[in-house]
Amino acid sequence: MLITTLVLLVGLFMQFSTLPNNESIFTEKPNDPQGFYFTSTNYNIETDGITDVSDELQAAINQIKKEKNYGILFIPEGKYRISKTIYIPKAIRLIGYGKNRPEFVLEENTSGFQTGDQSGDFGESYMFWFTSNLVDEGRLPNDANPGTFYSAFSNINIRIKNGNPNAVALRTHFAQHSFISHSVINIGEGKAGISAVGNEIENVAFIGGEYGITTEATSPSWPMLIIDSYFENQSKSALETNNAGLAIVNTHIKNAPIGLEIREGATDRLFFEQCFFENISDAALVINAIESPTNQIGLIDSKARNVSVLARFRGNSESIQGVGENYIVNEFTYGLVLNDLNDDSSFETIIDLEPLNTISNELERVIPSLPPMQEWVNIQELGAIGDGETDDTQAIQQAINQHKNIYFPQGNYRITEGLTLNPGTNLIGLHPWATQIILHESERAFSGFGGPQPMIESSKRGNNKINGIGISTGGYNYRAVGLKWMADEQSLVNDVKFVGGHGTMYPPSESNSEYRRRELTISSPKNPVYIEGHDEAWDNQYWSLWITENGGGSFKDIWTANTYATNGMLVSNTSTPGRIYAMSLEHHIRNEARFHNVSNWKMYAFQFEEEYNEGIEAISMDITDSENLFFANLWMYRTIRVQQPKRFGIRLWNTKNIEIRNLRNYTQKLWVTEYPVWDVNRELPVFPWHIAKINITGDEAPNL
Repeated sequence: MLITTLVLLVGLFMQFSTLPNNESIFTEKPNDPQGFYFTSTNYNIETDGITDVSDELQAAINQIKKEKNYGILFIPEGKYRISKTIYIPKAIRLIGYGKNRPEFVLEENTSGFQTGDQSGDFGESYMFWFTSNLVDEGRLPNDANPGTFYSAFSNINIRIKNGNPNAVALRTHFAQHSFISHSVINIGEGKAGISAVGNEIENVAFIGGEYGITTEATSPSWPMLIIDSYFENQSKSALETNNAGLAIVNTHIKNAPIGLEIREGATDRLFFEQCFFENISDAALVINAIESPTNQIGLIDSKARNVSVLARFRGNSESIQGVGENYIVNEFTYGLVLNDLNDDSSFETIIDLEPLNTISNELERVIPSLPPMQEWVNIQELGAIGDGETDDTQAIQQAINQHKNIYFPQGNYRITEGLTLNPGTNLIGLHPWATQIILHESERAFSGFGGPQPMIESSKRGNNKINGIGISTGGYNYRAVGLKWMADEQSLVNDVKFVGGHGTMYPPSESNSEYRRRELTISSPKNPVYIEGHDEAWDNQYWSLWITENGGGSFKDIWTANTYATNGMLVSNTSTPGRIYAMSLEHHIRNEARFHNVSNWKMYAFQFEEEYNEGIEAISMDITDSENLFFANLWMYRTIRVQQPKRFGIRLWNTKNIEIRNLRNYTQKLWVTEYPVWDVNRELPVFPWHIAKINITGDEAPNL
């Protein structure tokens, strides 16, 4: 039986390109004293794929929520049958481990998966539903919302067997630091792999089903990233969207009538780069022919094989034909275009296709992998305590000096001096709120007068990785920088939370915890302390994330919303290529992001938010002395509580070759930013609030 299963798996994945990577990411059991483990020792279960584990799985998830409020349920290798919807509340993560990924199975003709779920209003039947609340004792589920943070489902496969036509593997309407990753979802004859996306999908394969993904807008109406993923054999379309704001990068869509379709009558902001459409019988894209600024479609540097129609428009008889059996899409743009700052914007369709003789099947993953788990060392086994009180500085720095790959189990690791990484050092956590490196208030090395003092400093031009760790500078550490990054183009910062005010959670049993003491002594966005017209704690530190001295690499799923910092990110003095994916910069007093003397950077699903107390005068982004910057699905948002006008959102000085794809500048009330972009040198604004493509050449004539 085992040999047959392995042969079938090999046969299935020989159909794939190099996407996705079906290897287990976490091959060994993580040793985490605060973790929960879904094993037969701890729960009354069998991993044979026959025994129904639904009730025990729900009980385990609820136990974590009740006892910890946030945390990880580790799922060992095996097959797990479920027969009802499993609810995963805010900040709970399910992470699989073992030589092979664990798999959850919905058996044939499972009751309740032929018609709509009776516990919800969405008309779908979910195997896993991410919610904003704990669902037990007869409570109805509340869908995940803009405050549903830190939830995840990773390194676990799902299989829907036949006879479940209304089944959806996952409903994922969550917000920051929430994701689905490293999974194969075999949908079979079910409806979809995922319904209602949120934040990020990485290295996920969707096989079969009516749809791989069907979705409306994310719950906070922010952009959403799909990267290094794969869709095959959907019967209707790989993706169906309605105002979803997807940025899709390095993804293969194969053997479907339609690659992506926008629901009839709707508009969307969609961006594709480095994608591969193969054997698409109807059209790669189905778009509604609506000349609205909110209809923003961009596709660049992507390939097609056996795709006779690149795009078909509903509402008229137009379509864009391919150019032969194999071709590359250098550019396809549909929407409002501004060719330079002297130009008047106009609605355009830009088509640049080029035939190719051959196309390689291979799409290599663009997100660097974590090191093999057998090479990890556990920081607690090397002397760190992680209780939030003990000074762990020496234990951590000694581990860095002696080891390459250091795993941090859940805990708060207090330091009193900065940590310096060596070339090749990797710091690995699996939950950025449950696992933090923290400062107490007024630590001597980070206080007083002087230049910026990083809590963590990368090597210069080395290859470093930081994953799944929160970084907390406190409120009164005036010289603090959370992370100073100077590592090379192959480096990675992923799933890192810069702590400070927003997104705060507490264990239910720790009324006197470090976080609650901090809340009583430091002003917060919820309870600001004003002295002579300004807040005593906000905006007193340096930047949270500082990338400089030719630092670069990939920065993904980062939430930098520390109101005590002067801004969320400063990138300065670098020409090393950098790529930012799904970064949320929010709640700063002066500005959210700054680029100074920077070139060769790309930003995808990059979003800003200004709140009514701390952000009414904040500039979303300052760019100075920089060139060759690219932004895709760039969102600028002011909350409904802001009742003060703002003239411009992005401010430029001495810049050239800046390209913005799919800009959204919005609020729910009157006080939207007047000009989304303002060139200070030339006194030139961008007028439209929503636009598909902006080119800022740097050669525009000034309006002086």
